[in-house]
Amino acid sequence: MFLVGIISWWYGTGWKGQLRRIRDRLSVTAAYFSIGQLFSTLFSPFRQISASKVGGSISMQLHAFFDQTISRVIGAIVRLGTILAGIFVLTFQSAIEVIVLLIWLVLPIFPIAGLIMFAIGWAPTWM
Repeated sequence: MFLVGIISWWYGTGWKGQLRRIRDRLSVTAAYFSIGQLFSTLFSPFRQISASKVGGSISMQLHAFFDQTISRVIGAIVRLGTILAGIFVLTFQSAIEVIVLLIWLVLPIFPIAGLIMFAIGWAPTWM
């Protein structure tokens, strides 16, 4: 009865908990890179500190336009780099999490397989 309880927890509540932890880890990584927010502000000005306000002479307005344009281009480049890095990290982390889930599924089989190999007298070739 004890063994049945352990196995039912492992493939029931334990499995759900593992999936929840994986979801939480992936959401923390996505929040760290703020991919959604970076997409929504992709062409917003980037650290614009010296652009003039609208108004004034034509040369001031032209200068402000080019300041804002350069700031937006730099912002788009930096944000795209961060988005790509976040997507790369999330993809790599997802692959690792799939491996963790597969190990979680087969881990209870290892002690049983070890007992069977011990019973039949199998030993690794290096021994």
